[in-house]
Amino acid sequence: MEVEIDRLDHQGRGIANTDKVTFISNALPSEIVDIEITCTKSKYNIGKVKNYKKISDKRIDAVCPYFSECGGCELMHLSYLNESKYKEEKIKDIMKRYAGIDNISSIIKCDKELGYRNKVTFKVNDKLGLYQHDSHNIVNVNKCFLISDNMNKYIDIINKMDLSHIYEVIMRESINDMMIIFMCDEDIDIDTSNLECNVVKAYKGSYKTIKGNNYIIDEIGNMKYKISPTSFFQVNKYQVKKLYDLVLTNLDINKSDRILDLYCGTGTIGIYVSKLCNEVLGIEINEEAIKDANYNKDLNNVSNISFIAGDSKVIDSINFKPNKIIVDPPRAGLDKKVINEIININPERIIYVSCDPITLARDLNILKEKYNIEKVIPVDMFPRTYHVETVCTMTRKALYI
Repeated sequence: MEVEIDRLDHQGRGIANTDKVTFISNALPSEIVDIEITCTKSKYNIGKVKNYKKISDKRIDAVCPYFSECGGCELMHLSYLNESKYKEEKIKDIMKRYAGIDNISSIIKCDKELGYRNKVTFKVNDKLGLYQHDSHNIVNVNKCFLISDNMNKYIDIINKMDLSHIYEVIMRESINDMMIIFMCDEDIDIDTSNLECNVVKAYKGSYKTIKGNNYIIDEIGNMKYKISPTSFFQVNKYQVKKLYDLVLTNLDINKSDRILDLYCGTGTIGIYVSKLCNEVLGIEINEEAIKDANYNKDLNNVSNISFIAGDSKVIDSINFKPNKIIVDPPRAGLDKKVINEIININPERIIYVSCDPITLARDLNILKEKYNIEKVIPVDMFPRTYHVETVCTMTRKALYI
């Protein structure tokens, strides 16, 4: 079937119209392609390019030989300049369409489009690999261009090991250290003789250190952070300081501020801003993350921050009256109860760090009734993929002061 690609969707796929909307990976606007329909749903199709009849002048050769199959990247066929334009327009479209917001700032680009990731999760199918586009089939790879040469050297080493009872291999890297986590379906022995790094084995939710430490230490600015096997930590080692500096700047922080850090994880943002304000309270549902947060507090000699493990119900019981709030939720965005709690607290300023613009737009639709949306700033934390981080600044409307 021959089709012309009209535009890109929010996941970087080409869109064509056949009997219904059809999404096609590795296809750019204005290209004419022969496609095969690989999946049919009630409202859309998913197609795969069989042959290119007309090539876009914006297409470039992907540096990665696995790009046409591997689902790790979606935009390696665009220049980084065009990728950035696409992401900025994507945020503008989503915010306008779903939240009626049009004051979108220019995207904060990343200085490095390759080799920026400090974490990668490989699937295992005899050897290491990544999921195929729109599939759980595994594409075996010998190199990933989004991670460092140091991490890549371990792919060949691990591929020579017995991986028969290992279903995932996670690599995490900091400035001076590295950790490999083997996710196992049986309690097996792992040969670490050729692994010159920290090694952890996970089986049935239990993590056991089998070489070195069960954590690494990384830095953002002049702050240090412990990263455990399950810790959330921003994956872009070159862009994270820009992201946190945006949070710091847009908080309009001063020494009298009392800041609530919701979804605080291991305390990274709260600790980063703590030395410029009066007090910070971090709340996070994951108890292991809170243990790391307290470790990070001591590691950085910070005395004006504390952490509580719990969900949104904790907010009701705390004796803490913040005037500013930071939220950095997972992709699902803010729970409605959390939004209500934020509105009840009535802070003068909210900084919302989002990794999903759709759920951000949904939440802003509610919050904008009482808050001015001052800035929406796209930040490219994930070059060569369709994902975009966003930092949104909200200030309380005069009516609710």
